[in-house]
Amino acid sequence: MRSRRPAKPIRPTGEPLELTVERLGPQGDGIANWQGEPVFLPFTVPGDRVRAQIGARRGSGHEGRVVERITSGPRRATPVCRHFGQCGACSLQHLAAEDYQAVKLGALHTALRRVGIYPAVVAPLRAVPPARRRVRLGLVRPRDPRAPAVLGFRERFRHALVDVRECAVLESPLFSLIDPLRRIAPDLIAAGDAAEAMLTRCDSGVDLLIECTEPPGLAALEALASLAAECDLARIIWRTGRDDIPVVERRPVRVIFSGTAVPFPPGGFLQASAVAEALLVAEVVAGIGEQRPALDLYAGLGTFTLALAHAGRVHAVEGDAPAVAALTQAAAGVPHVTVERRDLDRDPLSAVELTPYAAAVFDPPRAGADNQTAELAASKLETVVAVSCNPATFARDAARLIAGGFRLERVVPIDQFVWTPHLELVAAFRR
Repeated sequence: MRSRRPAKPIRPTGEPLELTVERLGPQGDGIANWQGEPVFLPFTVPGDRVRAQIGARRGSGHEGRVVERITSGPRRATPVCRHFGQCGACSLQHLAAEDYQAVKLGALHTALRRVGIYPAVVAPLRAVPPARRRVRLGLVRPRDPRAPAVLGFRERFRHALVDVRECAVLESPLFSLIDPLRRIAPDLIAAGDAAEAMLTRCDSGVDLLIECTEPPGLAALEALASLAAECDLARIIWRTGRDDIPVVERRPVRVIFSGTAVPFPPGGFLQASAVAEALLVAEVVAGIGEQRPALDLYAGLGTFTLALAHAGRVHAVEGDAPAVAALTQAAAGVPHVTVERRDLDRDPLSAVELTPYAAAVFDPPRAGADNQTAELAASKLETVVAVSCNPATFARDAARLIAGGFRLERVVPIDQFVWTPHLELVAAFRR
């Protein structure tokens, strides 16, 4: 007898439904069931009874939006920020410690199991204070020129900005700039326009990069010059497309890695937390040990290069031209460091080119280092240390190294992005 086809799920009507959250998903969203399909409900915990609207499809289920929380689950924690639940910058402030750790490590454990790696190699989660030294904020002026500007983070899955009046994750030198930036917004952009402001706390002061579709007018230049003096900013750059317009540079902008000052390019990459960076450096140095010469692949501005150089020769390879120029300038006075510009995704160092080196560290972007990992696996290197911000691509790269004869000794997860599902990690591989 032929089985009957399952009933087709009813389409969402837009009317709020009462749902009970049953479990947490890998990104920390609560999951309820509706018509036999999961509904992902941000900012909820198991046991929450909510009224929610069913939205667009998301994977095998639907995105949901909570209209009202009727009752709370037993392990709901009190968020530390009044914007939580609307602002999309943080998504896990409502979780109890046990659930928070489970979400943080869950994606890593799942990714490792998927490629046949037993998660016992994962060390306990290393916690850091919620103190971010770089941030990108949206800046919008409503079409009504009398309406105040909005400066802040985007809402979850929406383009609308949350006008930030407090923030539990930003360092105070960055948060203190939000009100002054909001105040001068009418001088920066026209009513109905938008821009982005990237703030980075460097070792010589705060660097501000404004990204906008239009070049700055005289009023904008004057307002930014006054802001730099009032708030003691080191530099302000206005970026339009590929053009960078220097507005103010009151002193050279630099970051210090292992005692060496490195020029900081506008919009350059810096680990989000200074404490997390110190943990990453310590793990990389311990993983490489005394083996030299060493390679630093995807070297950026030299965070690991300059730390490793204290013990011998290091060759840094990076594809971004401004980063290469900055590291080359800084390394001119540092023994044992050489720098090369090379796109490692398109043109990885081959196994033959890796032959002169004893060890390597690689810290790729979120997409991982698929092509370079293949060459590392085929090389004669004895030690490789991986740094990653994406458990999924890390697991893929780790499996390739293991297939090439490496043994994964240890994975150290670091909670650099506090109250988000994102995770930084360092892993040591040896033959």
